[in-house]
Amino acid sequence: MRIVGIDIGGTTIKADIYDNHGKSYGYFREEKTAIDKGKQQNGIVGQVLAILADYQKEVVIDGIALSTAGVVDSHKGEILYAGPSIPAYQGVNFRKEIGDKLGIPVAVENDVNCAVLAEAWLGAAQGKQDVVMVTVGTGIGGGFLQSGHLVRGSTFTGGEIGYIPIGKTTWQEVASTTALIEDYEQSTGLGGINGKDVCDAVDQGNSLAEAVLDQFIDHLATGLLTLSYALNPEILLIGGGISARSDLLLPRLEKVMKNRIQNVRFLPAVIAKAALGNEAGRIGAVRHFLNQYGEESCSLRTKD
Repeated sequence: MRIVGIDIGGTTIKADIYDNHGKSYGYFREEKTAIDKGKQQNGIVGQVLAILADYQKEVVIDGIALSTAGVVDSHKGEILYAGPSIPAYQGVNFRKEIGDKLGIPVAVENDVNCAVLAEAWLGAAQGKQDVVMVTVGTGIGGGFLQSGHLVRGSTFTGGEIGYIPIGKTTWQEVASTTALIEDYEQSTGLGGINGKDVCDAVDQGNSLAEAVLDQFIDHLATGLLTLSYALNPEILLIGGGISARSDLLLPRLEKVMKNRIQNVRFLPAVIAKAALGNEAGRIGAVRHFLNQYGEESCSLRTKD
């Protein structure tokens, strides 16, 4: 079986071909997402079709598995809501616009949902049934497994945890990498900073960087404690760009959470870095495809 896994983000589209065990056949490609914010348009459907056409010149495709930003109706394969990073995306139905056109089964799922599926299948949460994954980058996203099943919610917005209120603002406005960078720039008067710069400054003993990081960790812990109380996961995974410095962040984060939790029984048994990195979206999309269509069959009749 050859399943094309495609991860659609606001910056790039990444694609590869996988077997039904999540192993790559070695056809990875990456290209800039076709977005024109000036005209408030995107050319994503055409871009995906072009990628698939190139693949079809070399191999027979049995299925198409899409991981994408936005709120996704995973049953219909439709984008229900998308933020400003991808204009004119709401209402795009990949099953109709790609699957029906090519006569190939298509499965579509939110990118962080795909990431948690991937981690439970082949990553850091293998063998775990109750999993919370939080990605921390430009914003904050979440994916949850309970009893091994995705928690999507009644309108598919389960996991949109970046909007959790923290005081008068939202969680991602105070605990994303964007927030960390902005706080450090305001404290130092510097510009052009990235998350790595802040962590490097902490490594070098910079007191301002230490203070900013401590505040960031405290804000991050606030949301994670809320999720721990509500969902009681076996394992909490941290992904996204910030996880590149898990050696610096996780010990501090665990210490703060232990100090603030009502009782340690409310904490996940394991708090860890996600293992699959940028490939998680594609691998999880393949897992979702197999969940919908079955391990052996590529019939257009879905299982869920």
